[in-house]
Amino acid sequence: MSESFENTGTLDIMKKSKTNFFYSSLFMPGDRRDGLRTIYAYCRMTDDIADDVKSGTEEKKNNLKAWENKLDEAFEGKSSGGFFTELKRQIDRFGIPRKPFKDLIRGMQMDLEKKKIATFEDLYDYCYCVASSVGLMSIEIFGYQKECVKIYAEKLGVALQLTNIMRDIDADFSEGRIYIPAEEMEKFGYTEEDLKNRLYNDNFRKLMEFQYDRAMRYYKEAEENLPDEERKNMAPAVIMRCVYYKILQKIRRNGYNIFSEKIRISKLNKFLTALGIFLRYRF
Repeated sequence: MSESFENTGTLDIMKKSKTNFFYSSLFMPGDRRDGLRTIYAYCRMTDDIADDVKSGTEEKKNNLKAWENKLDEAFEGKSSGGFFTELKRQIDRFGIPRKPFKDLIRGMQMDLEKKKIATFEDLYDYCYCVASSVGLMSIEIFGYQKECVKIYAEKLGVALQLTNIMRDIDADFSEGRIYIPAEEMEKFGYTEEDLKNRLYNDNFRKLMEFQYDRAMRYYKEAEENLPDEERKNMAPAVIMRCVYYKILQKIRRNGYNIFSEKIRISKLNKFLTALGIFLRYRF
């Protein structure tokens, strides 16, 4: 249950989950770093409710509803201590709207209700809820001047989630989830039975190349909505973008064979990426 995290430090949650968010927050000013880590803790705890292996589907739905009620109480100033009091403090400090917090919960509800995705329109909605929502929370902490930065956050979130989906196809299937749209699997002649058998063939490579090309379009669209004068404030998002882009390129170099090994970027590589971007924008 997520409540077990309420007395856990946000930095501890980040470290335990081995998140790329940790590297994005390393070089931020203290107040903004604390804000980002608190936001991440909320996202992590929300996700943990949906992934709790000890609870059945209905219990998870009830737990998510209880969690959403706590969120609403926090926004209405009715929290009585614990994690949500700190979350509300950061929300007030940076003026973060309620919608992306609610959207994230909606994304977790989708995970509980749908084990398969029919179309890309459905997938986009899911990516928006579970990833773009996090970006839209985060940019309020980073600070920005132009409204197009919201489009940047939305499109980058989708690109990052599409990268995650490609990397984790095998692991997701083992948990009964398929995020590749069914209509696209049919189009490229790759079946659930093929996925179950971890079949790596030409049809799979073509299917994955299609996913790669689409992810690249969203990375490009995100970049087109980030003005140069906003890049310094968006450095943590740029770090995330660089790390996930490297993962995506590694998947491609590996011939899209995600069955042979877990595609990952080393901690040192992530740290050096974060340091390089920080130094570029700092000096």
